Parts: sequence; structure tokens; C-alpha cells
Amino acid sequence: MSSAKLGLRARGVLSMRVTGPARITAASFTTSQCRTGAGAYRAHLESFGGRISEQPSPSAQQMGPRRDMKDVANLALSVLLPATFVLPPFSEFPPGLKQKLKMLYTWAIYKIQETATNLAIKIASKPSIFRRALLKTNRSSDILTAKALHRTLAEALAAGDKNTIARICPRKFSAPLLTSIDARPRTRRYGWELVTYTKTAYYPTIKAQRLAPLLPTKGSPILRQVVVAISSRQRRVVYDAQGQVVPGSEKEMDVIENVAIGCIIDGHTYKQGDWRILGSVKPSTLEGHQREKRFAERSNARQQ
Repeated sequence: MSSAKLGLRARGVLSMRVTGPARITAASFTTSQCRTGAGAYRAHLESFGGRISEQPSPSAQQMGPRRDMKDVANLALSVLLPATFVLPPFSEFPPGLKQKLKMLYTWAIYKIQETATNLAIKIASKPSIFRRALLKTNRSSDILTAKALHRTLAEALAAGDKNTIARICPRKFSAPLLTSIDARPRTRRYGWELVTYTKTAYYPTIKAQRLAPLLPTKGSPILRQVVVAISSRQRRVVYDAQGQVVPGSEKEMDVIENVAIGCIIDGHTYKQGDWRILGSVKPSTLEGHQREKRFAERSNARQQ
């Protein structure tokens, strides 16, 4: 539900969307975020390097021992984990057979790393070799949660409901949204409606599932992030001071969004905390993959 698609600008309802290494932005009406609006703090998180499967989440390592773990968790929830590859629809693959195969190969490498990391963390949650893992995930529940948060945030943005936004969004994501609401013209009200879910044979579907410990120690809290692709038809409208529809403002559109959500898992009990919505993520590109790879290499070089 990008701001451009909804036809609103910064003084309207706020939106964020997500791109390459700097992939999280703020715009004006929706759940969208860009992997860059997070600029400084994303760089802070990413400085650990590019592979979550090889290292714990960068957040805690970079924050230092004096930082409160709650602040570390809030920061970690504010950005998409590096090396999260969101495969685009086939229609958006790069032209040429070679590039298409390269896209699939790159996605497969990321998916293998993601699966191996998640499996290792789940195995580590087993009390003993003969007992079941304490850490459990549920794809159906994840999809329902993403759909609920996606809808709740869009409705809250339209209504200017600051309390709801602050409750379901990480602090770093909610701040620009709240600022945008304050900047709206007082003579305007906004409406948003999810008309129906579309392309239900293919959507919603999970694009990425990530697990990453916040510290390289036993019992460390674990960051969990899920990206769910949602296809829907949405309607937005602008009202004037008299409650009348502004001519030409009522629009209906079909959109596909990769909604990113995250939560913190207790490293001892493996119970999940409350889910937060990070925004919507742009599909990955080969160019973005290369930029993120170079960024990780530079970060690793600085640490050596």
C-alpha cells in the first residue's frame, strides 16, 4: 500500500516502503517502509556482516554492554534483518534467461542459509536430545498476524490513531508516522478500506522467516521476523471539513505488499513477545543483493 499508489503525500496519511541495503522510507499513507529510512540505525545493525547464519544479530554486539536489553530489542525490531531476500513475482524478474536463473539461484542460496539458521536455533531450544524443541513457529498463525497488523496499521493511519500506531509499530518506525499525522491539514480527513483479498490462489504467502539471537550467549533473546506477501484491493478517500468527499480523491486499487512483522522471543522460555509491524518491503533485486553484499564486506573489513 505505497503512498504513491494511494495518491497521498507527506501531509496526508503516512506511508513507508523498503529498498536495497538502505531498503526502509517514510512517505504518506500506508504500512510501507524502505530498507533505508532506517539509514543510520540499519547501518548500525548491519555492521556485524551479511550472514545471519554465521553471526548473531548485529544489534546487541554494536550497542555495547551498557545499553539496556529492552532498547536493543526495540532497535532490532525497527529494521529488516540483512540478508533477507524477498523473491519478486516472476513477472518482475529481470529480463533474459541468464538473469532469471541468477535470480532464482541467489534466492535459493539465501533460502538455504535461512532454513539452516532457523533449524539450528530450533534444535538449540531442545531441553534434551530426546525432547521436542521449545521454540515453535506456525505459518498459518504468522499469516493471520501479518494480515491483522497490516489492516490495523492502515486503518490507524487513515484515522490518525496515534495510540494504535505506537502500540503496533517499533519506536523508530512509529515516530515519522506520528509526525506525519501531526502535519496533516486540519481541514482534511482520510478514509481507508480493505475491500477484499485478491489472487487468493497464490496469496497470502510467506516470503521469508528469520531467526537471529541478539547476543552470542546462551539464553539470549531471539529476534524473529516474517515477511508475508498480501494481495488486496483497497479503497482510499479524502474528506473536506464538511465531511464531503473531495472530488477525485476516492480511488480503488489492487496492490501486492510484502508485509514485514517481528517479535522478540525469550531465550530461556522461548515464549514469543508481542508482534510489531515494520512496514512493507520491496521485492529484492540482483542489484540490491550486490549492494548489500558489498556493504557487508566493508563492515567486516572495518571490524578486522
